[in-house]
Amino acid sequence: MRTHTRFARLFCAALTTSAVCVHAQTPPAGGQRGQSPRDLVLQKLVTPDRAAGAVPRGYALVVGVAQYQNLDTSRQLQFPESDADAIHRVLISHEGGAFPPENVHVLKGRQATLANIRREFEEWLPSVATPADRVVVFFAGHGFVKNGRGYLAPWDVHPDRLETTAYPMTTVGDVLANKVKATWKVLFADACHSGKINAETTNETLDRQFGSLPTNFLTLTATTEREQSYEDPKLSTGFGFFTYFLVQAWQGNADNDPCDGRITADELVEYVHTNVRRYAKDHDVSQTPTARGDYEPTMILGVGRGCLTSDNKEPSMLGSAIVESNMDDVELYIDGALIGRLSKDKPLVVPRLSSGLHEFKGVKTGYEPDRKEALIAPGRDVTVTLRIRYVKQIKKGAIDLNADGEKLLLTQRSSLSAMNVIPIARQQSENDLKRARDLFTRAVAEDPTYTQATFNLGQVNQLLGDQDASVAAYKKAMAGDPNHVQSRIQCAAVLIERGDPDEAIRYLLEAQRLDPDNDELYSMLARAYWDKAAWARSRELASNAIRLNASNAQAHLWRADSTRQLAAAEKDKDRQPELYAAAREDYREFLNLTNFSSNLAERLAFHFVGFHLGSRSHADRQPAYVALRTSGFLGLCLTEQKVGNPLRARTYCERALSYSPRDPIAYFLLGNVNRDLYNQFESCDYLKAAASSYSTMIGLNPDLVESRNARNYLEQITAIVVKLGCKV
Repeated sequence: MRTHTRFARLFCAALTTSAVCVHAQTPPAGGQRGQSPRDLVLQKLVTPDRAAGAVPRGYALVVGVAQYQNLDTSRQLQFPESDADAIHRVLISHEGGAFPPENVHVLKGRQATLANIRREFEEWLPSVATPADRVVVFFAGHGFVKNGRGYLAPWDVHPDRLETTAYPMTTVGDVLANKVKATWKVLFADACHSGKINAETTNETLDRQFGSLPTNFLTLTATTEREQSYEDPKLSTGFGFFTYFLVQAWQGNADNDPCDGRITADELVEYVHTNVRRYAKDHDVSQTPTARGDYEPTMILGVGRGCLTSDNKEPSMLGSAIVESNMDDVELYIDGALIGRLSKDKPLVVPRLSSGLHEFKGVKTGYEPDRKEALIAPGRDVTVTLRIRYVKQIKKGAIDLNADGEKLLLTQRSSLSAMNVIPIARQQSENDLKRARDLFTRAVAEDPTYTQATFNLGQVNQLLGDQDASVAAYKKAMAGDPNHVQSRIQCAAVLIERGDPDEAIRYLLEAQRLDPDNDELYSMLARAYWDKAAWARSRELASNAIRLNASNAQAHLWRADSTRQLAAAEKDKDRQPELYAAAREDYREFLNLTNFSSNLAERLAFHFVGFHLGSRSHADRQPAYVALRTSGFLGLCLTEQKVGNPLRARTYCERALSYSPRDPIAYFLLGNVNRDLYNQFESCDYLKAAASSYSTMIGLNPDLVESRNARNYLEQITAIVVKLGCKV
């Protein structure tokens, strides 16, 4: 059985200096973007379209710091990090910023060190943005002034060493003005807070520092001079005033005059300015966002959700909701969108809702949700009370049908367990799954609110390779129970498998709001960003998963391969072996955790099935297991080769072939290793082995890019053996 072609491309990059992977034809996020012919063509296509309102490609750096390493309690903030999360979500949403997920880099809390900010801002952004692009930089945290110079405060700022531990605003201005080549550039800054770091820092002096930035990009700050930036724990789930209305603007509420589905700089600035000012006044404080710069007013910053009626766009026709609950930990949804978590003693204020009817839904797992329709009146606050009262009751017939289906489903999911020494025939496995699908379908028909049965229907369709039916079932499970995190994770697995990692990331980020400590969620995010060739981000997310659960096998795999990809691109020759060695250790740990001869066999997550099994016609998990084990051994083959252990590398390539004896990439790698061994030992045996591997690889798939390289190597070997007198 051949290894799935999409999984095989895991090893396309960096096989040899001349090998080129098809997957690498799209420039990786974060990589160097020179003036390639593609970029020149892109500029010619995009620039004329601006008059017609085309949305350019976007890159963004989002920074939020609330709790600082070296500041006392009185100077800490509440919401900059959750503000950064909100900006991240709206930037990558379909109807918002519409940025590719891999093009938005986020630094929060401990990640937002001076070194990391400097690297992302001074190296990454200038390397990726072209004149045809738009660039957004968002900073929420402390700002301060010393000796007449303004700074933004990273997480590791030290009050006594500001010059060397903070990020100068002059550098911000210089990089955005002169090094980031995008025509459309925006800096959003929320840095004027109470509890300043030193006496010289006042809101007036900070405002003057922002005012001195270059004028060839838009700078929108949260305040004007003599004002501070406010936070409100009752504003939705807790926000800074500035960020809340910035998110609302991007979600389409700023689309006005004309209401055309495009959010321009002027529309966004006007919306944020007007609404922050009004909300602050309603709460007896003063805050006025201030725009600066000689920017293009029609610069397109996002995509609207569709035009509201002209009446509802008028500020006087907007109202607010104050939502309260009788229980803690109730998730609030308004018109189907997740807003946040309600508590008995913490009503949420949701301002600036369009007038008219809105659906409010409170959801708590294990209980029937409570729904209310409320009429939002212009200029009024409307209180909406959600009461969670009834334990969810599932019809007995549906429970019985689901239980019978689970017996068949779980048998197949555990059929590779070390405890199950009798293999199940593939046809029997598929028949059992079809019977399980019928039982789950009947259970859902008996009780459409039964989330577990709907989720199981998604799983069984996933195992049977029906991706569309699987996604439909998972979405129905989410609609019935929006808090069902596993449906979101598993749906993301199928979306990745069918080639839509962007949508998978959006699902997973919503799931992260519901369950921020779910290691499977982070490993699935790592998988999605791996699919986008965003190696650094994938590695970071996999590390988060491993910190939460060291036995998360898939996280070790994605971290291993992302690290290997980073090593291949590393220019520091001293650093490169370290990265290859780190990748090697993760490959080993992955293989250990997926070794069915060990007591950790059961840790192979079911949603591995989402990694390349969904496109297969058969239903058992053996192909997924084979593909993953092959990947681990090929990873070890590559990394051992790179750290100078060709004999070990050869052993691992041979073990990969024991799982997938018709894998052309494995033969290609084995040929490369034997070629290296010949160069080291000058033995005809290694030369003959290399030639045999290359020949086999070409016979299995002559159309691969690597096959062309294999032919070249065979020609070289043919010339060498004549001189050496070897017989091939």
